[in-house]
Amino acid sequence: MFPSQRPYEKLEFILRRHWLILAKEFVIFGVLLLIGIGVYYMAGEYFGDVSEVANFIFTVYVLIVWQIFFVSIVDYYLDTWIVSDHRIIDIHQTGFFKRDVSELRYSKIQDVSVKVNGFIPTIFNYGDLVIQTAGAMQEFHFQQIPKPNLVRDRILHLHDKYMRDHVGDVEIHDTLGEGTVG
Repeated sequence: MFPSQRPYEKLEFILRRHWLILAKEFVIFGVLLLIGIGVYYMAGEYFGDVSEVANFIFTVYVLIVWQIFFVSIVDYYLDTWIVSDHRIIDIHQTGFFKRDVSELRYSKIQDVSVKVNGFIPTIFNYGDLVIQTAGAMQEFHFQQIPKPNLVRDRILHLHDKYMRDHVGDVEIHDTLGEGTVG
């Protein structure tokens, strides 16, 4: 189940960024923490007894680094792409309190392309998937997803099936109960 799922809609898969992106955040957090600890102890060695002000500055530094790390984890986890048999939903989290949700019906897809740039993304098989649309939002951009070529193939397969089953982009499930199809 996912938010706004229709009764006839089947969830195909959910995407998040590649795990290596989160691992990079852990490494950056660790390096920033080690730099802070190193500066704190070097200041203690150089100036002798570390003052209350230095303790306060170090504590504020650690809290700021922790907050940046926590925001990046929340952003990683809540940035989600939901692919169903009828549409694609892009949930983009920006900070703690801002979320953008966009929806793309398969009938609006014009082109699907994959971009894998760099040595690390090539080795670990992750990259960007860009869907050109005919709607108000010109592009759906899936950033740093695992196996982008496989995802592209699955989306194109779902697009073909949707177009075959929904001639003229008429949602047969919405009109069956209204007596308009006959």
